[in-house]
Amino acid sequence: MASPSTRALRSAAALVLALASTAAAGCGAETGRPGEGETHLELGSGSWRFEPLEDGQAVDLVRGAQGGWHIWISVRAEGFAESQAVLELETQVADESRPPQHTEVEVRLERPDAEGRRAFIGWPAILAEPGCLMGEMLRVTATLRDDAGTRVEAERYVTVMGGDDPPTACE
Repeated sequence: MASPSTRALRSAAALVLALASTAAAGCGAETGRPGEGETHLELGSGSWRFEPLEDGQAVDLVRGAQGGWHIWISVRAEGFAESQAVLELETQVADESRPPQHTEVEVRLERPDAEGRRAFIGWPAILAEPGCLMGEMLRVTATLRDDAGTRVEAERYVTVMGGDDPPTACE
């Protein structure tokens, strides 16, 4: 197992790499507002309201009712007409030292807000070995798709923190 200082260095390096690759790629679908007919997905957090996520932001682990640990994930789609969609979620340690975790779930998006955006709020992204993730950089990728063929994706790198009641650190 890596020491806390080694994990911190790996996390810092992963953040620098993520930010550099995002800048070089022009942020893809995550920059600016889309034009007429374009789609855009914003990745956020929050269990009862949408809270936008920024690269490098700290997110707290939450103890679930059944003993597992999760982070709250929310999405907000612009230019997405359908209310029924499939949310694909992938989480992976930024240095890719552990395999990614995948979730796919059918969701119902809220009615469009004043700006025409539809949101899905509060998916508990369950994390395996949460004690090993504290202080680590985590890549979170969300994809939203509907039966009409609309598909949007967003990705953020966040730092996992222990929260109010942190799990036991891994050994």
